Amino acid sequence: MAMQDLTLMSAMLKKMDWHEERQKIIAQNIANADSSGYRPMDMKPLDFKQLLGGSTSVLSMSAAGSSGGAISMAATNGAHFGADTMAAGGQKVPDFKQKDVYEVAPAGNAVILEDQLLRMNENYTDHAFVSNLYQKNIAMLKMALK
Repeated sequence: MAMQDLTLMSAMLKKMDWHEERQKIIAQNIANADSSGYRPMDMKPLDFKQLLGGSTSVLSMSAAGSSGGAISMAATNGAHFGADTMAAGGQKVPDFKQKDVYEVAPAGNAVILEDQLLRMNENYTDHAFVSNLYQKNIAMLKMALK
């Protein structure tokens, strides 16, 4: 039995992949903070309960990776960094949860750096938590096998 055949381990791997892809999107938002007309993007939240919902079914990484179709991001300006790439771990969506403090700059940019930095820190913390939990589960399984 492979580690990916365990539902919880597979769900944690998928969650870590989601956080890695979200970090790329947040980095694109920060890189485009001065690009005119750029709108920040984010990923739809990964529903951990849905990953574990069918606890009798086995989540495999190959099946989980093939379920998502390729979606291209619409670029409002060809000069945007990373506008031609798409995250494989989830679907990018326009960022509607951003604060309405500044709304849109006169140049048409809607990125609020402070908000993006908070998201980056939250994403890092969550990824570190899941990664640590995964490592603890691996250690527990190794101990059970001895």
